[in-house]
Amino acid sequence: MLPQNKRLSRRDLNFCITTGKTLRFPNFYLKFLPNNFNFSRFGIVTSTKLAKSAVVRNKLRRRIYTELRIMKYELCYDIIFFPQKSMLNLEHEEIGIVVNKALSEISNRSA
Repeated sequence: MLPQNKRLSRRDLNFCITTGKTLRFPNFYLKFLPNNFNFSRFGIVTSTKLAKSAVVRNKLRRRIYTELRIMKYELCYDIIFFPQKSMLNLEHEEIGIVVNKALSEISNRSA
């Protein structure tokens, strides 16, 4: 799990959802918005449309948070992940590759 200061609050989630830019990938889409901190903050939205079982949703959320904790991107963005059902079939390593590709795409857009 990420530390509290690297996670988005509910108020910040709503603000980023309404005003952020969208990037679409085959297994998920994300919204991102520049912030005024020296680090990125993350949020993951897993609705019951993704999976009815909370165990499955939380497992996917924990896997994504683990990959974000391992990666050391200093992008200064608020980023929200919206996984889709196809992401449930990915292995742990594949999730890391997909998340890494998404973060590098954001860094390329900011440069």
